[in-house]
Parts: sequence; C-alpha cells; structure tokens
Amino acid sequence: MSKLESEYLKCDANGCDHVENIDCISQDLVGKTCPKCGANLLTQEDYNHYVQLRGLLTLLNTMAPEQVDGQKVELSIGVHDGEFTMKGRAL
Repeated sequence: MSKLESEYLKCDANGCDHVENIDCISQDLVGKTCPKCGANLLTQEDYNHYVQLRGLLTLLNTMAPEQVDGQKVELSIGVHDGEFTMKGRAL
C-alpha cells in the first residue's frame, strides 16, 4: 500500500491560500481555476513535470519505511512554476 494517500492542488497566486484535496492529479485538471482568485491551479507544464516525477515517488514509497517512531510516514511531491519539492512527514 502506498503511503501517499491524498493529493491536492494548491494555488500559487500571491496572497491566495486555497488548497483543494482531490482523488488524483490527472490531465483533466489542467487549467482548473482557483475558486478564490481565479488563477490556474494546474498548468500543462506543471502537470507534465508531475507525471515524470510520479514514478520516482512511487519508487521512493516502496523503499521508505511504513512507520518512523510509531508514526505513519507520508511522502509528497510538488511541482510549481518549474520548482520541484519533495516532503516526507510522520503523521
């Protein structure tokens, strides 16, 4: 079972803090507008980068421990304006 249980879109517009939980990041979400400010939540470029990095995340999830100090581990990736981030956290 993958440790990544949820995905989300986060608005990158200055001053906007909108985060939208979704089942899965997919091609049909490209161009989705932020309900707060109207900015684009997912560009085609960011989606293309995400698709390329998703395989890496899957591989890392298979290698990462299920738990650290008794807490479940969740890994996540983000791609926004060409910047890649990876986070791991104990839940």
